[in-house]
Amino acid sequence: MKTCRAGNSNSPAGFTLLELVVVMLILTAMLGLVLPEASLVFMRNDLKTSSRRLAGAVAYARSQAMLERRVQELTLDLDAGRFWIGAEGDSDKSDLRPARKQALVGKVRFMDVRKARDEQRSSGQVALRFQPKGLVEPAVIHLAGSGERVQTLFIKAFNGRCIIQDGYVE
Repeated sequence: MKTCRAGNSNSPAGFTLLELVVVMLILTAMLGLVLPEASLVFMRNDLKTSSRRLAGAVAYARSQAMLERRVQELTLDLDAGRFWIGAEGDSDKSDLRPARKQALVGKVRFMDVRKARDEQRSSGQVALRFQPKGLVEPAVIHLAGSGERVQTLFIKAFNGRCIIQDGYVE
C-alpha cells in the first residue's frame, strides 16, 4: 500500500519557459506603474523632513536663548542650503563644530526668506535672532523641493511657533 505519491507523478513538475516570461512581463508592468509614484513620495518626504528640521532648529534656538539668557541666532545660508545655531556674533567664527551645522535634505533648497515687510532675500546668509525673554524675530521661509513642490514656514514673533504650510504663501 502506497502512502506517498512523491516521485511517482506522471505530470511534469515546474513551469515552462513561456509561463515564466509571462509572469516576468506582468511584474515589470506593475513595477513601471508603481515606481514613479514611490519616487514622488520620497521627494515629498525630503521637503517635509527639511521643514521639520528647520522648525526644530527654531524651537531649539528659542529655548537656548531663554536657557542661556543671551541672544541666539539661527543663521540660514541660502546658497549652500545649510543652517546652524549660535550665540549672537558667533556666526562669522570658524570654531563652529561641523555637527552643529545642518543641511537641507536631498534636493531641497531655500527659495527666499522674509524677515520684515521690506526685507526679502534669496541669496547669502540671513540671521534670525532669538531674545532671552522668548521673543523671536518674525520670518517667512520658503523651501522648494524637487519639481514644483514648495513649503512655507511662518515663524511667529511672540511665541516662536513655527507653522508649516504647503505651497508658496505670502
